[in-house]
Amino acid sequence: MTALPLEGVIVLDLSRQLPGPVSTQILADFGADVIKIEDTGAGDNFRGVAPLRNGVSARHAQINRNKRGLAIDLKSREGHEVFMKLCETAHVVFEQFRPGVVKRLGIHYEAVREVNPRIVYCALSGFGQNGPLRDVVAHDPNYLSVAGVLGLLGRRGGPPAMSGPQISDLAAAHLATIGILLGLRRAEHTGEGEYIDISLFDSAMSMSVTAVATYLGGGKAPSRGEERHNGRYPWSDIYETSDGGYVTISAIEEHFFANLCNALERPEWLPDQYADDARQEEIRAGMAQIFRTRTRDEWFERLKDKDLCISPVLTVAEAVESDHAKARGSVVTHQHPVAGETRMLASPIHMRNAPAAIRRAAPALGEHSAEILQSLGYDEAAIDQLVARGVVRVPAAG
Repeated sequence: MTALPLEGVIVLDLSRQLPGPVSTQILADFGADVIKIEDTGAGDNFRGVAPLRNGVSARHAQINRNKRGLAIDLKSREGHEVFMKLCETAHVVFEQFRPGVVKRLGIHYEAVREVNPRIVYCALSGFGQNGPLRDVVAHDPNYLSVAGVLGLLGRRGGPPAMSGPQISDLAAAHLATIGILLGLRRAEHTGEGEYIDISLFDSAMSMSVTAVATYLGGGKAPSRGEERHNGRYPWSDIYETSDGGYVTISAIEEHFFANLCNALERPEWLPDQYADDARQEEIRAGMAQIFRTRTRDEWFERLKDKDLCISPVLTVAEAVESDHAKARGSVVTHQHPVAGETRMLASPIHMRNAPAAIRRAAPALGEHSAEILQSLGYDEAAIDQLVARGVVRVPAAG
């Protein structure tokens, strides 16, 4: 089997729910030994999020694959001792608590660095480790709101719109992964680790890079639907079709706009790509009328080869089952030991020589606790005592 690029890298993953586990799943997919560390109670609350198959959450299975599971009580002296022993040989610690929690638990960066100066310590939080909003609770829509992103979502002149995907969560996951890889590179060259402060606020703001650049460079921030790519002009907009479906047009460049006008047999629009608003609305009304004459899929088939940037607006189900997703291997089938045959998103990172693969299912709560403790030198009797005292959790027998 081809060696994966992160083989030998040990990650202690204290994160839960979405952003942290997505980041560490990327690392695990490419060979890192990610140890998912959970409490001895219910563990990661994503374990209970529907849909469930034989008690296994599809979401949890998706973003915690290729990891090992350890359930310990970090508040106990023995649990803290186990964690610090793991830190001695680990390369990465990933925590997603509120700021200040790891300090109270005694597992903060300074404490870990004392036992392992090469450690790459990633702290992912809502608003970061400093600032006036540091301790404010929030979820994805809140971060998008404060970062100015939600204000850009929606139609021109209309109210802001909620996003479908969790933009700040997933942006933070990817940025955390990049930060960890940078930290590992630094440790490799200098022998010193790194502390990485990733916030969902910063990550959300980074997603509006063009709007922020427009403001910083010109002094005026764009509003909803005011940029050329998001509905200000009729040649970059969404149109309803005769079957109640939708197509997206994004003919931004001059040659794409010319191709669109010619394909729709409206050469009189050619001089008016950036005409005044009144003319733009005339063209928009004309386009809307034209697109209502055929179905979504008919329009796509008719115009997809005309070099004008048209796409059908697909549902999630249609996108997953599309020929292109199948050709790209976007979905893979995995035989889960409890849930059975399970379909899940493949890694979107396509590496020719060391492709990602699902090597193990997402762990049951504490599934590898005994195995990991044995690697630290605990014998069977010591492990049994820790389990009996509630310091460590292992799966129930049978």
